[in-house]
Amino acid sequence: MDKVQIMRQIEFMVEVLQQVTGLAREKRYQAAMSLIDESLDKLFGLNGTLITGLFGREPLSQLTFGEEADLSQAKLIAAAALLKEAGEIQTEQGEEVESFRSFLTALELLLTALLNHDNSPLPEYAPEVDELMEMLADWHLPTHLNKLLLRYTHKLGRLDEAENLLFEMIEQEPEDEEILQIGITFYQLILEESDAYLEAGNLPRAEAEDGLAELLAHRK
Repeated sequence: MDKVQIMRQIEFMVEVLQQVTGLAREKRYQAAMSLIDESLDKLFGLNGTLITGLFGREPLSQLTFGEEADLSQAKLIAAAALLKEAGEIQTEQGEEVESFRSFLTALELLLTALLNHDNSPLPEYAPEVDELMEMLADWHLPTHLNKLLLRYTHKLGRLDEAENLLFEMIEQEPEDEEILQIGITFYQLILEESDAYLEAGNLPRAEAEDGLAELLAHRK
């Protein structure tokens, strides 16, 4: 594991994001977007348009396929930060569809990194999941992204949020057997935990048991 390479990556990103922020503040949007594209190309050999074009077509985890976990996570978080900045610039310019795709892609990259993260401190520039969700509040999120969000909220113990996401997906795609199985597995896993864990996640045992029963009945 090359810790030096990761530290260089972090130092590079701090410098780039400072430059992007400065250019955006001066309303030099084209220069800022060019710098974002150049930085993404250094990370993955793809510019921002190509990366956002992959969204929904290929798992974005493939961007770092074969790399060591720590370096992969560092790159994915760096790309998420860059695309968040791109989305904010596009919003300033009234490019709503483009900004939506940038924020969506940033969220998938970030969730992919965090789901495999060991809870060690993140770089200062790492975006917040809730911040990106707020930026996407007016938009419908695709199912594959909601699946990642469900896994993320489950990992954090935010069980009521995970359950809400689950039933939103079922409402959108009631015949999707994979979603039903994800839900059943979710309930089975959390019901193995203590009452205290369930209460802390705002999903008491009785409610979780009712949810599981509902999904099992739905599957029949």
